[in-house]
Amino acid sequence: MGKLIRTNFDRHETRRDRRYVSPRITVCIAGIDHMIHDWSLGGFQACNGLSLPRGSQISGSVRIAGNVATYPFAAEAVRSDAQRQAVGFRFVDVSPSLWRALERAVVARMVGRS
Repeated sequence: MGKLIRTNFDRHETRRDRRYVSPRITVCIAGIDHMIHDWSLGGFQACNGLSLPRGSQISGSVRIAGNVATYPFAAEAVRSDAQRQAVGFRFVDVSPSLWRALERAVVARMVGRS
């Protein structure tokens, strides 16, 4: 995995990485696709009915909008909001290809291509 640098400097924010809503990513867990609310280089937030307790481990694949490839990952539930039916996940195992694809998506946003 690449060098980790904190990109969020809000003292009330505990996340290390800046969150993005585009490009959209889809996470496939147990054969079911879940659209992701927001994502970062460190994880993602799912807000479409996933309900898992904190500490739950999942694995699956990620598909980035505009890219036909899928990338394997493993993640841990770190936040859960039952009222919003949202779960925040932290990547615990990211394939080098997923890491590069997410980095490319961030760079594309920065130069206005997404």
